[in-house]
Amino acid sequence: MLSHKDLIARIKQGSIIFLPQVPPNAVKQVSVDLRIGNLFTTFKVKPHIGSIRLTESLFADADLWDTEERNVYILKRGQFVLAQTHEEVCLPNDLMGLVEGRSSLARLGIGIHLTAPKIDPGFKGNITLEMSNNGNVDVELVAGESRICQLMFLSISTRLTDTEMYGGSPEDIFANQHTPMPVKNAYTRAVPRTKR
Repeated sequence: MLSHKDLIARIKQGSIIFLPQVPPNAVKQVSVDLRIGNLFTTFKVKPHIGSIRLTESLFADADLWDTEERNVYILKRGQFVLAQTHEEVCLPNDLMGLVEGRSSLARLGIGIHLTAPKIDPGFKGNITLEMSNNGNVDVELVAGESRICQLMFLSISTRLTDTEMYGGSPEDIFANQHTPMPVKNAYTRAVPRTKR
């Protein structure tokens, strides 16, 4: 796992890219704090839907999802929402990431990623956060300000080739993601390649 000194060096070299750049105090002992973005997606409440089937088109079905842009979002007790990091992240071919919640939010009952902490080598885009409020109070989140999660980096045993990296296959539906929903190439913006 990369330590503070290695994280600083990799960011300066352009091997790990954050857009916008993270402030210096965001780099901790073995992680980088990331802020929450301003897009929030929830599953539409439809009384006639008793269950759903997991299909490839589920996430592309606009009739099932509501996405709103908010500078301040109140995550209510018992609520589940898909959000994103404010920063776009670009990982090189020799590192993977693990996104975790921050302990200050965990103490309020906020879960950040549910069961999906892994960020693959080659990932480019905003990291989607599967957030739930299991606490006893509503929590106010401010886009671009509230530090919502921490990203740790692990060195992998062998560098991946371009075709092996995330985004090299049509099945990598979260590649170049800029909305909380995994719609391929939605709102895609140019993200620079990471240096190797």
